[in-house]
Amino acid sequence: MKEFKVLFLYPNGKLMNPPPISIGIFTALLREQGFVVDMFDTTLYQDTGGVGSDEAKEESLMVRPFDYGERAVKLKESNMEHDFVNKVKTYQPDLIAVSVLECLYQTAVSLLKAIEDSNIPVIVGGVFPTFAPEIVLSNKNVEMVCIGEGEEALVEVCKRMSVGEDCSDMDNICVRKGGKVIRNKMRGLIDINNLPIADYGLFEKERFFRPMAGKVYKTIPIETDRGCPYACTFCNSPSTAKLYREDNSESFFRKKTMSRIRQELEILIEKWDVEYIYFTSDTFLSINDVEFDKFVEIYGEYKLPFWLQSRAETVTEYRARKLKEIGCHRISIGLEHGNDEFRKQVLKKKFDNEQMIRASKILADAGIPLTINNIIGFPDETRELIFDTIELNRKLSYDTTAAFPYAPFHGTSLHRLCVERGYITEDFTPGSLNVGASLDMPQLSREEIKGLKRTFALYTKMPKENWPRIRRAEKFDEEGNRIFAELKQDYQDKYFNESKA
Repeated sequence: MKEFKVLFLYPNGKLMNPPPISIGIFTALLREQGFVVDMFDTTLYQDTGGVGSDEAKEESLMVRPFDYGERAVKLKESNMEHDFVNKVKTYQPDLIAVSVLECLYQTAVSLLKAIEDSNIPVIVGGVFPTFAPEIVLSNKNVEMVCIGEGEEALVEVCKRMSVGEDCSDMDNICVRKGGKVIRNKMRGLIDINNLPIADYGLFEKERFFRPMAGKVYKTIPIETDRGCPYACTFCNSPSTAKLYREDNSESFFRKKTMSRIRQELEILIEKWDVEYIYFTSDTFLSINDVEFDKFVEIYGEYKLPFWLQSRAETVTEYRARKLKEIGCHRISIGLEHGNDEFRKQVLKKKFDNEQMIRASKILADAGIPLTINNIIGFPDETRELIFDTIELNRKLSYDTTAAFPYAPFHGTSLHRLCVERGYITEDFTPGSLNVGASLDMPQLSREEIKGLKRTFALYTKMPKENWPRIRRAEKFDEEGNRIFAELKQDYQDKYFNESKA
């Protein structure tokens, strides 16, 4: 039988994100079934468009200055589109499988257009295609969309296609028929403990290097759970949970066993000579005390520096102390907004400011650097509300703070609100979160959001007598850029001059 070849396309921003676990798992699964796999990853290309994710974060003082050159990471100067065309011609895949984020969808569109004469079937998966299959399937170069989890679906697609069978009636698959989008039923949820350990062999060695707190480490991501037990309106996790609950009466949020996490740590650290662990859980500390103590016991064998993300209400003095003992290098907490009422009523994120203040103090006392993630430019938000977020940040004990412009992702409650308000059209897809803002509102313009994003860290740390100069630095004109450069240097000298954590 002729070998069946799959080409993964991963449209990514310049030097953005660790290697995606999903492609690592897909690679392992397809290889187990005897399929041949390869990948085209745009991460290391100079011409992915605009500044890179980490560059943008450094410019806005979200992260400490770093130098990829210390690990000899170099960007490709060749033309990305030309290289992709050549890859397809040389490899001649039977299927192109695209894993795409909404903010990078247009990169995928441009690359697929470049090979549209090849007539190679294309399947697209991810959260964005799950909740916007009509948009994705309106692209004539896309044959199928995978809805929800893709592991079992992709294997079945490859099996059917390899023997010439039709895939249009498959569970989790969405296709065009007669001018209509047909969505098939969902298959049951997989047991994430039974998946193969991610195979990162398709990724170039430079992809494993990630900056953390001013130093570049060889980093591996590890998934400890899938889904989220919370219901924030700006996130599409609640809609994913609803999708499976309605189709199969199943809970999408699942946790890996501690024995499985131990196995992954052991294999991945040894195989990839890892220096840093990046846990991908949305809410890492949403585990019970027994699970937490077992994790501490397991990770104490390795003590590699690691990063995790959690929520304010999950932080306790005991947990902070234990995490520090086993090598926790940094914790990120999503504050999102500093106004209690706005956070609870609009975002449905139900912790209060005092909990956030307490969590930050606990982590500071334990010696764990905290990164605070904020979002600005929500629908109907005002400048005054953004300054509520700034004011709360000023009360917190943290190492770095980040402000991202709100993005109306498909599959979220707030996306529907944005459409209803007329801020966006139904088919709008946000671009890079590192550069622009999605919404342009009467009370808060796109330019004002961009300016506040750039100066957010300055407002949160610098004395208020500097605020008039910071306000001027919000403008992207010659004088505003000059003032921002001066303030940025002052900020780095004063707040980033301590030893790197």
